[in-house]
Amino acid sequence: MKSLKAILAMSFWTIFALIILYLIDAHINYQQIGWSIGIALALLTIHMVNMVIYFNLTGKEPYKWFRNS
Repeated sequence: MKSLKAILAMSFWTIFALIILYLIDAHINYQQIGWSIGIALALLTIHMVNMVIYFNLTGKEPYKWFRNS
């Protein structure tokens, strides 16, 4: 259940950040070098924040693919 909450929080953060990128017209100016570096840094930051959100919400119990029975 913790993983589901973390994925939901990550989804909200990612959608919010992508809306901000859309509103500043990043999708139009991606061919300019300054914009492309800024967009790359923004996407890297979005990914790093997603990792922080996931590990803070799930704690020491991340999603387990296989459960030992």
